[in-house]
Amino acid sequence: MKNKFFLLPIVAAVVLVVGCFHLPIGYYTFLRIVVFVVAGLLIFLPKYEGVNWQCVVNGLVAILFNPIIPVHLHSRPVWAVIDVLAAMWFVWQAARLTMLYIGHQNHANDKFKHYEP
Repeated sequence: MKNKFFLLPIVAAVVLVVGCFHLPIGYYTFLRIVVFVVAGLLIFLPKYEGVNWQCVVNGLVAILFNPIIPVHLHSRPVWAVIDVLAAMWFVWQAARLTMLYIGHQNHANDKFKHYEP
């Protein structure tokens, strides 16, 4: 698969799942940066023409994990639940991107079937 853009949400999901464990504070800053960047990039995918619910969810995830003005919930169990839910969201996004890419490739191959001898 030439388009490896689907790996970005997978990386974010892994970072979020690892974040459920007790780690130094520096890791959580790293987590915020990674999740913020990936969610921000997913908002601007060309397949998202116009505003739809997926853009809104990615925007909310980006706001929740933004490293500039962090949201402080002061509860590790609450953040663990949020991390798991966000990881599941990113895994779904990766699956969706993979399906869109495969569908795009199949559609492109169908165009050339008419020109075969």
